[in-house]
Formats: sequence, structure tokens, C-alpha cells
Amino acid sequence: MAIELSISHAVNAAGWLLAATVLWFGYRAYVVRSHFQRLQRQGVPMLPHHPILGHLGVVGKLMKDMPGDVHGDYLMLLIQDNWRTLFDEKYTACPPAVYLDMWPASMPFMLSLHPDMSAQFTQDVNMEKAEAQGHFLRPLTSNLDVASSHGAAWKKLRRRMNLGFSAQAIRARLPALMEEVEVFRDILVSRAGKNGAWGTVFTLEELATMLTLDFIGRFTFDVRLHEQTSPLTPMTAAMLDTLPRLRVFTHIGNVWSLFNPWVTYKLWSNVRCMDAYLAPRLEERRAALTAGEPPAGGTTLVDTLFTTIAAESPADANTTATLDYVVAETKHTLFAGHETTAFTLAWLFRTLATEPTIVANMMAEHDAVLGPDPDAAADRLRDAPHLIGQLPYTTAVIKESMRIHTNVGTLRAAPPGAALYGPAGSGYDGVAFPTDMCVLWDANFAIHRNPAYWPRPLEFVPERWLTTDKDDPLHPRRNAYRPFEQGPRNCVGQHMAMTEMTMVLALVVRTLEVEEAWAEWDAKRGATHKKKATVWGDRLYQVSKHGPPHVKDGMPVHVRLRQR
Repeated sequence: MAIELSISHAVNAAGWLLAATVLWFGYRAYVVRSHFQRLQRQGVPMLPHHPILGHLGVVGKLMKDMPGDVHGDYLMLLIQDNWRTLFDEKYTACPPAVYLDMWPASMPFMLSLHPDMSAQFTQDVNMEKAEAQGHFLRPLTSNLDVASSHGAAWKKLRRRMNLGFSAQAIRARLPALMEEVEVFRDILVSRAGKNGAWGTVFTLEELATMLTLDFIGRFTFDVRLHEQTSPLTPMTAAMLDTLPRLRVFTHIGNVWSLFNPWVTYKLWSNVRCMDAYLAPRLEERRAALTAGEPPAGGTTLVDTLFTTIAAESPADANTTATLDYVVAETKHTLFAGHETTAFTLAWLFRTLATEPTIVANMMAEHDAVLGPDPDAAADRLRDAPHLIGQLPYTTAVIKESMRIHTNVGTLRAAPPGAALYGPAGSGYDGVAFPTDMCVLWDANFAIHRNPAYWPRPLEFVPERWLTTDKDDPLHPRRNAYRPFEQGPRNCVGQHMAMTEMTMVLALVVRTLEVEEAWAEWDAKRGATHKKKATVWGDRLYQVSKHGPPHVKDGMPVHVRLRQR
């Protein structure tokens, strides 16, 4: 009888929970749809909005020919490219901001398709990060990290992080970091075939991810994780298992995870595992700093955080709260520092595979600056770390790759009653775009491919980053380049990411040739006769997994030793 009553109570509770969830989603749908209908009646430029479906119908038609795993970033490109057929014919230019109501599939967005409109909420006014970002990071960092903070607290944390990620701090760590890049290079060499032949197929993004984890771990707390050469450390395995379980926001597809005890348990146990790995190692570094012992491997990010806190408030130097904060900041840095850089490295290797003239130009630059022997490049940079900043063409190649193959843009929250205004020359000069109820999304992927801001937008033109003549049509337009975002809340680790990618190219370009290996990949998976997913005819495209985009199938490639 007791068991029957317990089951009955559980069923009743589940029924009430389901009913409450349905009612909440229904009420939220009414509020969101009504808001967008009011904006439409007021004449605010908008995609045709259905009172029941919102923009789901419009978006569905736009995305119908895209593969099912494609990343949502492509939506902004499709809107930008098809604005003439999407908006009322009275509009003579693409609106600088586009409203998107896709509830309950996502939160309401305002996409900024104009660089000067993006500047309004990232540079002219430093609007807060969207609340969704805090939700996403809370299980990982308890929102103690800089990305989750706001106002005066953010300013204090950002000052600390700026010191840790300064160009000087990164250059000082370059000799140690070079060891991780050499491991990456050596693994690639081991994958090459014999006697100048192509090696067997492997996925580049996976290998690049292991490099970025080793690199950021070495930079952050001077531990060699050996993720490239050994089974994953428990910390990394826990982090990689955590990421797909995190929610940017609650929608119809993931609402049930809120009530799934297994998800709750895994998040708790994974974070506990990460903390158990990090806390004693960071405590050991703090104790050495307190004792006045200089770090054996040079000053790391966590060293800078501990010493800065001690200088700010000596009473807080050795508290549990300080250790908790530094552990949280370390977890966030490991998370933020690996996925986006691995993604960008994959697209850079696409350039190595498809742009022989650009590769030849980089090789000539490396010969001139680092010496003619590729095998000596690592030692040359170890002895003279400043040379990493004397490779302008290589830097231009990285920038151009990030322009064309951009990762996710920033999400911001405007204060109640705020509005963005059509920039001068946009065709909507001074037109108000109210921001209430919308998450502001910098559509940098679309901005970077807009011919209004970038001549020859789909061509790979590193020379646009080398011209100093502002009258040159190729000279980058103000506010238009936004892969690391602009303004006070830009990516704090951008100098480190650029340094890491430059180091990789300096060690790899003259040593190896790279080629995409889709036929071999299909044969390996037994998929030679299956229809192949493409975006605009290209099998390599951005896919959605969790959070930021990844590359399709991890980018299958093979490599061979370069013959010179």
C-alpha cells in the first residue's frame, strides 16, 4: 500500500509539473508574440511576423535547404543575403537590426547586421552580457568568473585578467608554451606517409582541441596535461562531459533537463572532479608565492591572479574565497581558451590545403624571419620570443581566416526601455529599434561577409590587413572586424590565441602539406554511397554541437612531408 501511494504521489507530482511547464510556455509565448506584434504595428522594420508562429515559418523556409546539423550562425547570413525578398518592398536597404522571434525554440533576438550598430552596445555603451551567459556558466564556475560578472565587480576582475593575459606575460611564457606546439607538430609529422606519400585520414579539429587544452593548461597554471599524447586527465574528461550538459537558455528542446536527476548529478560530479584536480595544484602555487619562492616555470595566469589579489587586499590573499575564485577563473579560461581556437586552427589548415600562393608567401616570410631551416624555428623563437610579433603576413592570414570563418558573436542585454538607432548611411538613419525583451546578438559572421564593408568578401585576401592607406578600398572599415569582439568586454585572451596560432603556423607551414580527405573519410565510415551534406557545395561547414560552432566531422585530413 505504501509503495502504491508513493507511486501515485509521484505520478501526481509529475502531472502537476508537466501542467505547470505547459502553462508557463504558453504564457511566455503569448507575451513574446504580443510584443513583436506591437512592434510590427508600430512600423518597426521587421520580418513578417505571424501572431501564432512568430518568425518560425520564415526561418524554416530560409533554413530548409541547410543540413540538419548546421550551426545557427548561417541564419544571419541567409537573412543578409535575402533581405530583398524577406522585407517589405518599401525598404530600400537591409535593416541594420533584425528581430527574430523563434519562441519556444530560442529566446527573442535582435541581430545587429551593421558594424556601427554593434558598436552602440559594445563600444559606445558597454552593455552587460546577456543573462543567458550567466546561466550557461553557473554550473561550471558558480558565476565567480570575469565573464559572468557585471559593473564594478567586472572592472576589478577584468583588470586582473588583463595583467595575466598581457602581451608581455604571454611572450615570457613562450619558451614553455613552445613545447606544447612542438608536440602538435611532431604528431602531425608522425601522421605523414612514407617517402612523400599522404598519410591516413584523421580529424584535425580533435587534434587541435588537444593542443589548445595543453597550451592553455600550461599557460594558466604551468602543468603539462599531456592531452595530446595520453588519455584525458580526469579534469579534462569531466570538463568535456560537462559542456554539452550546460544550457545557454531554457527552450522546448532542453526544458526537461531541468528535472533530470542524472543531468544534475553529472554536472555536480564533473565540477567536483575538476575542483579536486585544480584546487590542490593552485593552492601549492599560492603557498610558494606566499613563501616568496619564484615560480620555477615562470609567472602563470594564476600566479598573476594570486599576487594581484594580495596587493589589492592582503587580508584576502590566503582565504578560501580567493582560492575558489581562482579555481573558477581557471575553469572558465580552460573552457573559453580551447574550443574557439581549435575551430580557428581547423579553418587555417583549410587555407594551407587550398591556397598555395598564400602558403608560399608565408614560407618566404618564415625563411626571412626565422631562418631557412624549418626544424630550427622552435629554438629560434625560444631564444628570441619577440620574433613571433614580426610575422605580419602570417598574422594577416590568421585575421583573414577569422574574418571569413567567424566563431560566435557576443550576446548582450540592454536596459529596460533602451533602443538602438540606425547608423548614418545605413538607409535607416536615426530610426529607433527598441530592444525590450530581446537579447542583442552581434551578427559578426554576417558583417564579416558583407560586400558593403569588405570588398571581395568571400575571397581570401590577407593583403587587406597589410595596407596602411585608409583610402585603399581594401583597408578594413572601422568597427567591421569583430572576431574577438570590440570594446571593453572584448576577448581577454585574444593575444594568447593569436600567439598560439602564429606559433603553430611557424612550425607547420614549411614542414607539412595538408589536404582534406573526404573520400578516404567516407570509405573509412562505409558512407561512400550516402548523400553528402554540404553548405553551398562545401562539405566543410560550421556545425552545431553545444555552444560555439565546430567544423563538420572534425575536418578529415591527411598530411605529407613537404618537399622543398
